[in-house]
Amino acid sequence: MKAVSDKDNRLYKWLYFVLRAGIACSLCFVILGFILFGITKAGFAKSIITLGILILVLIPLSSIVLAMVNFLMEKDKLYLGISIIIVCILLVSLVIALV
Repeated sequence: MKAVSDKDNRLYKWLYFVLRAGIACSLCFVILGFILFGITKAGFAKSIITLGILILVLIPLSSIVLAMVNFLMEKDKLYLGISIIIVCILLVSLVIALV
């Protein structure tokens, strides 16, 4: 069995950090939005909740972008191409969902 290289380990640490930070940030916005909505019933609170959900949706996109950077540095054209296609599909889906 092949041991994990230092480059792979560094990528896994960055992915772990991005996923945890993104979820924590999203959770903070959603909780803040619910608290403000409970107090004020304003549309601004709904916007904060929506921002938190948008951040949650963008977390997988950020992990794919990190993997793309890794594939670019390793000059792995096949996986880089696949990652670019996936990012394009996700971005088109996100734009369609927001419009």
